[in-house]
Amino acid sequence: EWRGQLEHLQDACDCPNITVQVLPFSVGPHPLMNTVMFLRMPDGSPMAYTENELRGELIEEYGSVEFLQRLYDATRDLAFPPAESRKFIMRILEEVP
Repeated sequence: EWRGQLEHLQDACDCPNITVQVLPFSVGPHPLMNTVMFLRMPDGSPMAYTENELRGELIEEYGSVEFLQRLYDATRDLAFPPAESRKFIMRILEEVP
């Protein structure tokens, strides 16, 4: 349910270990259109996990992980800052039945 998801995001805004940033549709296509998660292994080496419509892939090669990190950073720079994202979520919650 849409309202429940928005309320969950609003609650996540209060967690000190979570940063919520909304990427508005008005941005259009952006550098990172698929899912990516970054991992740090116990030895400190970085990894990334990506998913698209067809498959998931664990990426270990350092240069590829760095490339994905730059795409992520560029996409994050297009998003609302955390405080503005929270206000946006609250505004949408007011409109949702």
